[in-house]
Amino acid sequence: MNRLHPISAVGSVVTNVVRFGSIGFFAGMMLTGPLDVLPLGVVFVLAPVGALVGAAYAVARYYRFTYALAGGTLSVDSGVFDRQEREIPLGRIQNVDIERGPVQRLFGLAVVKFETAGGSATEAVLNAVDVDEARALQSAVAQYRREDDETEGDEGEPAHDTVARGAAEPEQRRLYELSTRDLLTLALVSFRPAAPAVVLFGVPFAQEYALRLLSATVETLGGPSRVSLSGLQTYSTGEALLTVGVAAALFALAAWLLSAAFTITEYHGFHLDYVGDDLRYERGLIQQYSGSIPLEKVQTVTVRENLLMRQVGYAALAVETAGYAPGSGSQDASNTAIPLDDRETVLAVAEALTDADVPAMERLPDRSRRRYAVRYSLLPLVATGLLLSVDTLVQTVPYWYAPLALVPVAVLAGHLSWKHRGFALLEHLFATRSGVLVRSTRLVPYYRVQTVIDTRTIFQRRLSLASVTADTASTASLLGGDATAYDLDDQRARTVHETLRERLMADLRAGERGDRRQGLTALLDEADAPDEGGDAGAPEPTESSTREP
Repeated sequence: MNRLHPISAVGSVVTNVVRFGSIGFFAGMMLTGPLDVLPLGVVFVLAPVGALVGAAYAVARYYRFTYALAGGTLSVDSGVFDRQEREIPLGRIQNVDIERGPVQRLFGLAVVKFETAGGSATEAVLNAVDVDEARALQSAVAQYRREDDETEGDEGEPAHDTVARGAAEPEQRRLYELSTRDLLTLALVSFRPAAPAVVLFGVPFAQEYALRLLSATVETLGGPSRVSLSGLQTYSTGEALLTVGVAAALFALAAWLLSAAFTITEYHGFHLDYVGDDLRYERGLIQQYSGSIPLEKVQTVTVRENLLMRQVGYAALAVETAGYAPGSGSQDASNTAIPLDDRETVLAVAEALTDADVPAMERLPDRSRRRYAVRYSLLPLVATGLLLSVDTLVQTVPYWYAPLALVPVAVLAGHLSWKHRGFALLEHLFATRSGVLVRSTRLVPYYRVQTVIDTRTIFQRRLSLASVTADTASTASLLGGDATAYDLDDQRARTVHETLRERLMADLRAGERGDRRQGLTALLDEADAPDEGGDAGAPEPTESSTREP
């Protein structure tokens, strides 16, 4: 059995000394202060005692934590008072992720996380081991999967008595690397929802500087020389509108810059390699991540394009595995295979991963468009009705009819929702598309479908519409990210449902599993082939990757 690196014990001791010492200190303050049960000197006894107890517990926990990779399983024993012994079959391990923060990198350490299919949380965490040990563990699990695939059908299992440090590593080929230019472009065209919240949280701590910047900007544009919250009531309508508009613009700019900083920190140094039957990625500036994506576990491949990406011809690629998104807990980076590249390249990789061309989509019936237009128009109509009620029954509301100006915008939004939705049935693939601000094209092989679900709400039934969902075992399905064909004609929905079931059963009977290895190898060979024009390294776009999916 192996132990964690001794430095991990030092870190745990320091953490527990602070935690338990603080508990002892505040307990002593309560007993000697408000409760007045014990003399003041007790504080200087309880705090050191708490620190010593915390240090002893951390040392005991370190010595009681052991792990081993042997006999086709990962064994982890832990616990000081309540002992826990876990045996994790290597064949069930979906991903092995390696995380390295600034402290871990300083001491040459890493945190290793083992994820299994269907697990609601990380199955096992080694915090922390030597970075070479972490990479050896990652390689050993991948080697086991390869040997297990080769011996599938045999009675015996490949044995792993120790970590396979000396095992021959398969050829590693670079599938994708995020350049500095693309990283900056990604930072400009993407937006993190957490950024506005961070700005709002930080404004009270920098209120003086924020007001100075706002005052200087408003004064430059011809507004009042000094802006203050108390002075807003004294401003004219024009000055108030100018101040509010400038404040909103500065807030949006700050959130956008912070979002760009988050993106650069998250995706710095991103690259994706093809190793054996796995995809391996590395990314991160401050907190570094490395993980593996087994190709045989891939459930869904998703091409994402936000509004700005579509304008400049870029897209991103995400891969979902069974029950787990690699590197989960890190926002959109959790399942990203390609953060940003030209659309033709992203579609070429998506086609290689699914062993099928990205298809042209079948549009929804026109009555779906009318449904969306009516649905989105209800919001301004309801707002107008509420304001009219207040104006009539409570007090005068100037311009109570102003929300009606948003009705044309709502109708346009309904049209765009209809335009960007669709689906396609291929020989071995089900494809769906939806989303306006962020358009997602999901590609699901039939043999990965777990359940086919038809949905007919009361409003859909009035228009003879239905939605068809191909449910898979991926994490996206658990979070509502299934491949769904929305608002089809009811009869067409029944046909799609039956077709999905029939092709699923046909693929299962035929043992269909796709040929991702051949597709990726062909893509890499094409990229490595010298180009007569002197441009090598980018796959030539095929006819299927230049058409609108």
